[in-house]
Amino acid sequence: MNATAGAVDSEPQHGAPRVSVIVPYYENQLGLDRLLRALERQDLPPHEFEVIVSDDGSAEAPALPATSYPITVTRQENLGFRAAAARNKGAALAKGRHLVFLDGDMMPEPGFLTAMLAGLEHQDDGHGVLAVGARKHVDVSSCTPDQIDQWLASGHANGARRVDDPAWLSDGYARTNDLADADVEDFRLIISALMGVNREFFERVGGFDETLTGYGGEDWDLAYRCWQAGARFVHVPNAVAWHDGPDLGGRPDTRDIKDAETMALAQRIPLPSTRGRGLVFDQPAVVVRVHAHDNDGEAFLTALQLLRNADVGLWFVDLGSMPAALAQDPRVRVGQPKSQYVDRCRFVVDVLAPLVLDEPLSELCERGEQSAPGLLVLRETRSLNRGESDVSAVCDAVRPAATEKRIEGRVVHG
Repeated sequence: MNATAGAVDSEPQHGAPRVSVIVPYYENQLGLDRLLRALERQDLPPHEFEVIVSDDGSAEAPALPATSYPITVTRQENLGFRAAAARNKGAALAKGRHLVFLDGDMMPEPGFLTAMLAGLEHQDDGHGVLAVGARKHVDVSSCTPDQIDQWLASGHANGARRVDDPAWLSDGYARTNDLADADVEDFRLIISALMGVNREFFERVGGFDETLTGYGGEDWDLAYRCWQAGARFVHVPNAVAWHDGPDLGGRPDTRDIKDAETMALAQRIPLPSTRGRGLVFDQPAVVVRVHAHDNDGEAFLTALQLLRNADVGLWFVDLGSMPAALAQDPRVRVGQPKSQYVDRCRFVVDVLAPLVLDEPLSELCERGEQSAPGLLVLRETRSLNRGESDVSAVCDAVRPAATEKRIEGRVVHG
């Protein structure tokens, strides 16, 4: 029932599948053969899932075996390592309500898809779920296909050699109670090698960031954005898939790869743990929308108050043009912030009138949501998206600016 390369299957006999399995592929026919064979042995009925193989520019299209479940192949031009774009291309063809991403070198156990669906469907509180299975490691380079089947079914097979799993993942899942107690920093525990998400939610957050090219980072970036959008993280320990060989950390000469990933994420994830402190990035941690400022002098003074010692971007929504005194600061803009900035920021602050801060804005953010009536409202992006924002706490570190005085004397004293 599989399709030819580049074709799209007709609807399965029983209607749209429950889940679409997206497999990014690049010139690894042996790995794909193992994965598709493992999917043939799933305990989920074949009409309840489809497989979409998304080829990232291989010289030749992957060969497909005859399978009981439908397969689609889609291909993109070889413009370098573009796993994010390949996954998005596959997801765009998906018919299932849920998406499961499996890397092309993974071998899922027979109950993998059933367990992933249970995690996705039973954990959703209406704000989206991002689920990750349990990746384990084994060397099956000397195994026959039947021996690999035996390993996946029982964990025992001649020729298979167990490889250590990365401790940072298992320790993270233990620390967070399988992600039930996750916080914003735990996006690192979501890996796209075996990840599941509701298709509608995936589309709503914009899928993977296709500007992230090369090895790694696109899964952590997606996880961070899903967290800010209000999603729950779920680790499904009985959704097991095996990787042939060690994790990247167990391979030699990977420092340059990981360093490039870190610097790419620093531009996108505004946390001190990803970007440190001191540099100015296009994406701020705090988006400030400044209202009721139609005077260049008051805008200048407000910017001085809000930008000190903080990872902040200011948008003056009521100013018709940029004040000359602020034009050289890349953190200051005129108009409404684009959704791309709001979606990634940690906090959204609305400034309602000229004000003076007795503490840096960064310190106010550390104390969480709060407001100063008529002057400032500070909210967490995740709480806003979940409809849980609570600004009942009164901010006592904000006071009205002395707008009757000239700005000359207020530059230093407020």
